[in-house]
Amino acid sequence: MKTLHEINKTKVPAVRIDKSLDKYDDIVLFPEKLAKANQKIMKSGFPVLNEKKKK
Repeated sequence: MKTLHEINKTKVPAVRIDKSLDKYDDIVLFPEKLAKANQKIMKSGFPVLNEKKKK
């Protein structure tokens, strides 16, 4: 096993992501959890951010 210092010196990523997971890019896997999280965010009192900033 490599030490953290050896990993930091290399240019190879420490984690490889399987390309077969790309099929899930546009799919919501847990819509109930997403809806619940969005509801909590809306009720939390955080300020609403604009998607596009005007210059």
